[in-house]
Amino acid sequence: MDAFAEKMRNFVAPNPSPRNPRVSRESSHADLIEEGYQADGHRTWGYVIYRTTYESDADWAEFMRRLRWWTTDAMDFFNGQDVLDRMTWTVFDDRERFEGADTAAVRRHFRAWAETAVRSEQQSNSADAPPVSQGRSPRYRYCIQVDADALNSCVHEGPPPPDCRLEQAGWVKVIDKNWIPRHENPIFARRRPHPHAYDYEPINGVTEEHVGWLKSPLSAVMTEYYHLFRDPNGWMIVYRRPPKVVGYGWD
Repeated sequence: MDAFAEKMRNFVAPNPSPRNPRVSRESSHADLIEEGYQADGHRTWGYVIYRTTYESDADWAEFMRRLRWWTTDAMDFFNGQDVLDRMTWTVFDDRERFEGADTAAVRRHFRAWAETAVRSEQQSNSADAPPVSQGRSPRYRYCIQVDADALNSCVHEGPPPPDCRLEQAGWVKVIDKNWIPRHENPIFARRRPHPHAYDYEPINGVTEEHVGWLKSPLSAVMTEYYHLFRDPNGWMIVYRRPPKVVGYGWD
């Protein structure tokens, strides 16, 4: 073993993760996700997934296989199997209810679900436990939608992992539960809009910059973009108006 290889084998990052000392705690998705759900007093984590296309069950099964692969691969790197074990895979795939649903319909359902789910999923059974809240958990603020275009990008536009690059993995929609159009938002009620605030190409009738959802890489949505969106500013930092995909390697 040469000197460089020996150095790398023994490398310890500043403020090392207890799971993988070659990675700092600030860079470990496993550590950051764990810190998040512990701060909220929660037991579980993970985005809720809405299936809104039903043309091929085989494609859907392959999509879920790839999403699980990318999520597991990331957690393996950070030695975060214990965190992954706490993840709950919640998938809404009722064809009668969700086939062809747009982002607005998904958002309405998700808002209603989140109001009660946090108590059923996270509330302690202890008699003296304080009432649990949503806190800053991305699980109850954002959800994933997989429509026909997203499914095609994930299953048919790149090879399956591990034989594909990150930017070949495809994308999914991540929906912000709290988004409302600018003209309905009381925050902007007394403000004069920017001269070009509504000059964007329409997306589902929305001509402002922020449309209430974004395209996230499948390879990172359940890990990197989960802990990032815990930060109240995380969404605004990475937001790119569709059809652009957030992250790198997409231009």
